[in-house]
Amino acid sequence: MLGISTVWKSGAVKEGQKLMECFTKLGFEDIELEYRISGETYREIKQVLKNENGLKISSIHNYFPIPEIRGEGGADVFLLSSEDKEERALAVKYTVKTIQIAAELGARAVVLHLGRVPMDTVKTELFSLYDNGKIGSDEHKRVLKEFKMLRERRKGKSFDMLLMSMDEIMKSTEKLGVYIGIENRYYFREYPNFDEIGVIFEKFGDEQIRYWHDVGHAKVQENLGITRPNQLLETYGRFLIGVHLHDVKGYSDHHVPGSGEVDFDLLKKYLKGDTIKILEIHPRESEKDLMIGVNFLKGMGLD
Repeated sequence: MLGISTVWKSGAVKEGQKLMECFTKLGFEDIELEYRISGETYREIKQVLKNENGLKISSIHNYFPIPEIRGEGGADVFLLSSEDKEERALAVKYTVKTIQIAAELGARAVVLHLGRVPMDTVKTELFSLYDNGKIGSDEHKRVLKEFKMLRERRKGKSFDMLLMSMDEIMKSTEKLGVYIGIENRYYFREYPNFDEIGVIFEKFGDEQIRYWHDVGHAKVQENLGITRPNQLLETYGRFLIGVHLHDVKGYSDHHVPGSGEVDFDLLKKYLKGDTIKILEIHPRESEKDLMIGVNFLKGMGLD
């Protein structure tokens, strides 16, 4: 069944009852809660869940709810890869809290961002190469090689800190029965890249950690020549627990499915009956367009 992330409305609707009604009135029963939701809104949502038959939380996106020591939420408010001891401790603490909440609500998975290499985003140059039709050119190959070397040099201990954080999180939550979904990322500097996903599964296995595939992020990285088409699913699809569904136009993502370049038909062969399927749609998209996207996916057998 198709679910939807609260991101589509959580920025504008702060009352828990009204927020859930935004989705239930459209026929959604599976919900992903995400990091823009405050503790107060979460308490209201819990009450809705007690009274609303059929509504369920299938997944939660870390950090949830907004940490009480932060004014605003975000998936990267604390970095699990941070070399700062205090920040990394907070990242582990609030990730564990999110997983505990997921267990209380009966969610199957928590989606994590794993941090980033301490370097400039370098996004402008890659975007510029794309805009000028130079992806795959000698210039693009040279720039990408330089970026990869820079990323490796700047990693420092950050990847080791990421692995340490994951180990601590797993030990604290192993009996809760919630999968940890590590998400492929959008920006070049973010963890994990293609090879780092493999390192994580080699170190920890797939008993508790699984792969969460964001189709939009994957398509953007393909468009920028960072990964080859379908490389992530071909390699890590066997670890798949869930997907974020949205479309891409160039390097702009979170559009409604069917409006861009993502090959959703290709995605189908990697989905199992119990794969969590979540629409992650930008608030700019209208209700009408959202439902056009829903019908598009249903017409492809992705409901």
